[in-house]
Amino acid sequence: MPQKAGDNREILKTVLKGIEKFNDLRAPEARAQLVEFREGKILVRFSGQMCFSCGVFDYFEDLLYEIRDLGIKVEIKDFRRESEDCYLVLYKI
Repeated sequence: MPQKAGDNREILKTVLKGIEKFNDLRAPEARAQLVEFREGKILVRFSGQMCFSCGVFDYFEDLLYEIRDLGIKVEIKDFRRESEDCYLVLYKI
């Protein structure tokens, strides 16, 4: 059952678990780091060799599914290349 959006502490804890699982499975090729957490929004920095691949968006979706598997419904709202080897991705809860 999805968690309530008002329970920010639990949501943050769950998001961090999803990021940890993502990194366990995909590092060092891809690493995700939480940049900002506000009610309803998650900003994540992706870095690594994946930034040079043609399937970079797949990594953004992989994190989305890791978090969804933990019971938080998220969607990708926006993404942009921050530098040559780094992307910022905004997720909406």
